[in-house]
Amino acid sequence: MTIENCTLESFIDGKRKKRWPCWTVRTDASRPLHKYLICDLGKEDGIILWKKSTIKFAPKNAKLWIERSGLEEMENLTGKGPERFIYSMLVYILEYKNKKPSKLYLIERMRDAQIFRYEGFRVG
Repeated sequence: MTIENCTLESFIDGKRKKRWPCWTVRTDASRPLHKYLICDLGKEDGIILWKKSTIKFAPKNAKLWIERSGLEEMENLTGKGPERFIYSMLVYILEYKNKKPSKLYLIERMRDAQIFRYEGFRVG
C-alpha cells in the first residue's frame, strides 16, 4: 500500500487548488483488479473507491465533473515507487444518490502519454 497527497488545479480557473489524501492498495488478484485507489475528497464529496476500468470512453449520459477535473499532482509519501506523478484528469459523474455523485468514471493521462481509466463508487 502507498499513501499519496493529491493536489488539483481545476480546469475552472487553474487557480483554485483542492487537496486530498489517497491510498493505493494492491492485491494478489490478476489484472485489472490488482489495484484500487481510495480517495478522501472531503466532507462534501465523500470517500471514493476507484478500480481499473476497461471502458474506453465516458458513456454518453455522463456529466463532466469540472470541479474535480484538471491538472493533478500526486506526491507519494511512503517512499515506494516514483516520488511524484503529474497528470491531467477528467472525472465524469455517471449516477447520483441523494443529490451527490455516487458512480464516477475517470480518465488520467500521464506526462509520458500513458492513459489510465477508472470506475469510482462513493463509499462514504
